Formats: sequence, structure tokens, C-alpha cells
Amino acid sequence: MARWAAAAVLCAAVQGWAQSPDPLVPPNATIILDDGSRKVWVVPRPGGHYLLTDQRGKTMTGTGGRLADLRAAYPDLDFSALPEADAAPAAGSRPRGSGLAELRASRDRLVETTPGARAAIDRALHRGQVIELTADALEHLVEGMGGSLAMPREQLDALLATNANRIGLASSDMKLLLKEAGPNGITLAQIEEMMPPKGERRPPDGPAGRKTADCPGLEYGTGKRAICLPLGELSFADTAVRFTPGAKTSRTPFDFPPSALGEPDYRSTTSADFISLGCDGELVLQFVDNVLVDVEGVDLYVFEIGPIVERTSLAISVDGRDWIDVGVIEGARSDVDIRPFAKKGERYGFVRLRNAGKACGGNHSGADIDAVAAVGAEIRLSLDSALLFDVGKSDLKPEALAALDTLAKQVQGYGRDIRVTVEGHTDSTGADAANLALSEARARSVWAYLGKRVVLPADRISIRGYGESRPVAPNDTDEGRAKNRRVDLLIAPASGRR
Repeated sequence: MARWAAAAVLCAAVQGWAQSPDPLVPPNATIILDDGSRKVWVVPRPGGHYLLTDQRGKTMTGTGGRLADLRAAYPDLDFSALPEADAAPAAGSRPRGSGLAELRASRDRLVETTPGARAAIDRALHRGQVIELTADALEHLVEGMGGSLAMPREQLDALLATNANRIGLASSDMKLLLKEAGPNGITLAQIEEMMPPKGERRPPDGPAGRKTADCPGLEYGTGKRAICLPLGELSFADTAVRFTPGAKTSRTPFDFPPSALGEPDYRSTTSADFISLGCDGELVLQFVDNVLVDVEGVDLYVFEIGPIVERTSLAISVDGRDWIDVGVIEGARSDVDIRPFAKKGERYGFVRLRNAGKACGGNHSGADIDAVAAVGAEIRLSLDSALLFDVGKSDLKPEALAALDTLAKQVQGYGRDIRVTVEGHTDSTGADAANLALSEARARSVWAYLGKRVVLPADRISIRGYGESRPVAPNDTDEGRAKNRRVDLLIAPASGRR
């Protein structure tokens, strides 16, 4: 049943009625309910279809379809006064296709023939807001509603790339997609039918950051919320480690943690490009290709959307286990100086955001986070120890040299006025003292090779071993332990030197 498409026709037809609490019922209508607080009438349409109007006070909604459709949609109503007209369609009427095809065809005809119809569609007939979804958010929403996608992810990405990497869907759209999905899930063709016509699709967004004369990297935001990030797009959090939505959760898909990763891409409150934390909700993010450090002035910037930044409790951590409370973000800007809380020379890989406001609820419950950036940042280049060393050894394997040559060229590209810290790390297996010694020996082996190719003054090089004390993943799985066995190069560009 093309329910919301028919509602658009109704919307265009009854705009004048909505101005009066007692609208004029068409002469060919059959009133099937009138109890003083609610009036429902039905008007016959060609091909055995009906148009139902449901008025409650000044609010009017409508549904179109066959008699069986109306009975299914309104089980509380008595349709016995209507003739059974669900037989063959009248001669010359348009044959009924799939719900999606009917939906799309009705919408397109309405837009072509009725002035202002597209605005009416967007405003009224969806029975809910149209939400713009990225491929990630769409997949999250579908799975949250008990469905699945029946196509390789790269095909979905390619389709959405034709429309600024987004698709606009209302709740009725999604329900229809799920209803008509086959046993393997929603198909690419079904999603294509819900996309705007090709001539109306939006081009891809431009870069989020921009170059300015006063910023050595990229500037983000506008006006009082503009912020210069020396490392540009490398500055942003890369992984959502954990999300606890709290007591009053936000409406899906605004509860999707990956929406807080990468560069800020907020469009509007109906575009699923941010996460709403919920009451007492907590989000833990991790920097992977960079680390947060203390520099002069602002060190961390939280891109919270909306004209007012809601109260958010902020904490930072080296390892994601032991936390340092920084305080509460509030006001017109979300820039933070960590100097009063940070240890000198320390590097932080994790940020924790916890909603601290008491007034929260609705579709966007709690603080709304679009992105988190390390303003004071160093570049992190991480090397897998399995590539570099044999188990328990610190001598470089011959096959590691090609990877280190490539790394040396990358480091040279950052210029000569940089500072490099080489850190060795192990997993939690073995004795603490042995792991500490092994991690430092491995860090020294790496720089012994790189230092012949990246020439820097000795006072700009630091070599440290941390053993198992700074994991980037849990040590209770093989995958996690493999990530923790690494050698990191931390590079402070000239603009970020302390």
C-alpha cells in the first residue's frame, strides 16, 4: 500500500480544510466514524482504491489504498458501509506494481503536476522526519530494526556516492523497505528506488577543513567556533572504543558511536552525522594515527552541534584504563587546555565524554557530538613487532628493512624541524621486567636503522620502552595482544613543538 504517497495527494487536496476545526466533507464521501472528537470519512478513487481522511480536532491525516489495505491499517474502524471493490481494476487504470514502485511513481507524478508538492511531501506525508543517512548509519538503522542489507558494502557506498554519500529516509520509507525485503535482506535495487531522481542528486561534499594564511594545517568551523588544527584531518579521533547510552537513550540512528569519528560533517539535526549521548551516556574514543599532547593554549576541541554546548564531562587517558578528569565542557566553545591536568611530556590516546546535563530526552537525548580533535597532537606511525622481530628478540629481521625504508621516507617528508619519540611496547605475557627491557631494546633497534636515513640532532630524539603498561587493545585475545606488540614513532611537527 502506497500509504504516504497517497497522503501527499490528500495533503494537497485538503490544505483549505485544515484551517477550520469542522472541515467540509466532500459530497461523495462516506463517513464511517463521527464520535464528536474524531471524524473519519472515505472517498472512492479509480481502480478500486479509496482515500481515507482521519480528523482529530484540527489535525488531519490521510491514507490511500484498497479496502483491504484500509482495514489492515485501521483495525478499529468499521468499513461495512463500503462496497467490496477489491476486484479487478477498472479499465484503463494504472496496474498496481510493487509497493516501492507504486510509492516512487505516485511521488514523481505528484511533484510533476502539483506546485509545492515536494515541500508538502517533506513536511507532512512522511509521518515523521526525513533523516539523512550515511552507509554506516543506514546499516546500523536497518540492523536495529531487525533487518539486513543484501549487497556488498562497496556497492552501497558507490550508490550513495552519487548523492553526497547519503540517502534521505523517513520511518515509513524504512518500514516499507523492510516489509518488501527478500529473505536475504534489502537489495540495492530497492534502495535505488528510494533515492532522488538522478538529476536531483547532490554532488559530494567538499573538504571539511580549509587552508588559511594564519593556520599551518587546516581550519574547521566558522566564526567564534573556528579552530586551527596543525595536523589537519589527522587530528581527529579514529575509533569508538565503548559507548554506554545511559538511561534515556536517543532515537536510532542518533545512537551510533562511529558518527563521532573523523572530520566534522554535521549538516542538520535530521542528518545522522553525530551521536547523541543520552542521559548519563558515556562515549570513549581513541586516537590511532595521532596522540593528544599538551601544547601552549588549546589542546583538545570537541565539535558539539547546536547553538548551545550542553554540559559534558571530559576525561583523558594514556591507556584507556586510568582516567584523568579534565572537567565539564559548557558554553559557546568546546576548546580545552589540558595543562592543569596533564603530566609533562605525556601522551594521551583516549578521550572519554560523559553527558553531564540533567535536562535530556527525545530524539537527540544528551550532548550531541560530531567530532573530537587533538589540537595539541603528534603524528603516530605504528609498526607491528611481528614484522620487525622474532619472538622475544630485538634484532631486526631482514624482511623488516624494506618496511623501515618506506617509513624513513615518510618521516623525511615531515621536514627537518621535527621531534621524534620512539616507543617500544609489548603485550602482557611474560614478566614485567623482561617486557620492559625488551620493549626498549626494540625501540633502539628501530632508530638505529632509521637514524641513518633520517638525520636529526640528538636532542630531538627520545627512545623509550613501556613494556606492557600502555596497551591499545585488550590483552585477553590474540588479536588484541598482536596490536599491543608494536613500536610507535611519535612525530611532533615544527608547529607543535613544546
